Amino acid sequence: MIENVYVFPNYQKKIFKIIKQFSLLGVFFIALLHSFAHADTESWSSIGFGKKLPNSFKLDFEQSLRLKDDISSFKQTFTEGSISYNISRVMKVSIPVRYAVFKNKTKKRISFGVSYKFSLKKINFRCRTKLQRTYQNDKIFDPLIRNKLTIESKINKKFKIYFSQEILHFVYYRQFDFEEYRFSFGARINLGKKRETKIFYTQKIEGLSKMKQDKTNVLGLSYSFDW
Repeated sequence: MIENVYVFPNYQKKIFKIIKQFSLLGVFFIALLHSFAHADTESWSSIGFGKKLPNSFKLDFEQSLRLKDDISSFKQTFTEGSISYNISRVMKVSIPVRYAVFKNKTKKRISFGVSYKFSLKKINFRCRTKLQRTYQNDKIFDPLIRNKLTIESKINKKFKIYFSQEILHFVYYRQFDFEEYRFSFGARINLGKKRETKIFYTQKIEGLSKMKQDKTNVLGLSYSFDW
């Protein structure tokens, strides 16, 4: 009898814990569906490859296609190449260059980024700051600063989940006059033989300094490999 008295409360705790987890999951999906009902949906897909070079250098290339209007029409395609250098095991600098083709225009972009990573037990943190400059024919856009924080957790040898937040603002604007905010979560899957695929969702909010913001939901899929 005494044993049953102790077992029943433990059983109740497990039931309440399961109910709590499913309730939080339900709230999350309701919020996600509500977000999709009031914003455009885009798809971002890409394929990339990298090549390690001597002296801690690395080259990366990416080809991407993006669709808009609820994934029904072309938005842009771009080719990006970057060179990076590992200053240490935790710090890296990179210079990406992008050529993007839209329906009626083309843009060129060059950036300089610095990233720092560290770990706390099984959770990895990565902070990145990037200075970006975009060109369109004879027009030169104001420099843009992009600050991003990524939190990643390893589930097993082949599966990782991550969350990230990114804030963008123009250099010449006031310090807190932000232009864009992005929140992302997704999974990275190790396919073996230096291959990886990433599935993610991003919510992008543009025009933060304006009265009316533009909200976009992004469904993404990428594949990359090193050789």
